[in-house]
Amino acid sequence: MKNLKYITLMMALVCVLSLGLISCSSDDDDNTPAPSVVMDEANIEDSEICVKADVYAPGRTKAIQITITDATGNTTKVIKDVSDAKYIDVLNIDGFHLHVDIDGKGIVVGDLLNLKVTDANGKSTIGRKNITEEEDDDE
Repeated sequence: MKNLKYITLMMALVCVLSLGLISCSSDDDDNTPAPSVVMDEANIEDSEICVKADVYAPGRTKAIQITITDATGNTTKVIKDVSDAKYIDVLNIDGFHLHVDIDGKGIVVGDLLNLKVTDANGKSTIGRKNITEEEDDDE
C-alpha cells in the first residue's frame, strides 16, 4: 500500500513538473515582432538636439540608445544611452521626447541621428533622421 501511495505521489509530481516546463516555453517570444520606430524630430535647439519619436515595442523596451554621426554615418560624434524609467520596460512609447547635450561636439545640420531600440527578446530596430534646424513655433 505504501508503494502505491509513493508511485501515485511521484506520478503527480512528474505531471506537475511537465506542465510547468511546457507552459514556460519561450516559443511565443520568437513570434513577437521587433520594435518599430517612427522618428518625428531631430532638431538643433541651442546646444541640444531635441529628439521626438513614437516607439512600438511588443516585447517591451530593454534598451534605447541615441547615436549621432556625420551625414555619411562614418564618424560617431555622440552616443547616449537612455535610462529614464518612463521609457524602459514598457510596451509602447507614444511621444518619446528627449534633449541630448551636443555642446562642443561639432554637430551640424544634416548629421544623422540614430535611435536604436532593443526589446527584452533581444530584437533591435534603428530609426534614422537627419538633423535639422530648430522648428519655428510661429508657423
